[in-house]
Amino acid sequence: MPEPQAEFVIAASFRLPGLGLLVLPTLPAPTWLADYALHTALAIKLLVEGLQPIPLTGTVEELAHANQPVQRALLLDFAPDTPLPIGTRLEVTEALP
Repeated sequence: MPEPQAEFVIAASFRLPGLGLLVLPTLPAPTWLADYALHTALAIKLLVEGLQPIPLTGTVEELAHANQPVQRALLLDFAPDTPLPIGTRLEVTEALP
């Protein structure tokens, strides 16, 4: 399992109506994402400069595009009005039961 407070930097985010916000990591992707089984729930903090950390829950997911390798991502139980900016940081604090 990853060390507590593993960092995830967002390269892109997409709203999935009814599901939440899918966020893709910057490359190289954090290797610790592969340590978790798919759909593992994680306690996450959204770190936005100038604001208190926002606690969230997310799950480990996989995304596949045609002719591209499978990529791990996080699906956040969070639905802001706009996608999160590139470079926004998440801090994964623990796996949830």
